[in-house]
Amino acid sequence: MNESATTKIPSDIGGESAGPVDTNDHGMKHWERQANAFRSVVQMTKLTCTDELRRAAEDLGSRYKDMHYFEITTSAMRTVLLEKGVITEQELNAKMTEIRARFNVPDEMESPLKKAAKQ
Repeated sequence: MNESATTKIPSDIGGESAGPVDTNDHGMKHWERQANAFRSVVQMTKLTCTDELRRAAEDLGSRYKDMHYFEITTSAMRTVLLEKGVITEQELNAKMTEIRARFNVPDEMESPLKKAAKQ
């Protein structure tokens, strides 16, 4: 049997016990609405497609299971746009630094929520 046929990726959870499914609509946070709109525009203008984003999400490996939906899709978008040269790592970091300063937002790895999740 071919090894790839038996190796599961982190996003392949079909058939596994997952407990009850929360079917309540929790709405979207402001940044999630923005991320969703950005993904829609990028796909509508054909800069990327669903298959590319799915591949980039699957490439997250073990980090996939620790992330929420919009964290996964935003990380995948970042990967694809960097790979295609639409933006460079330096440009992205500079823009993130500018926005954090403008809105007095801490680095996401310094947020109390991320710190608490690591403990």
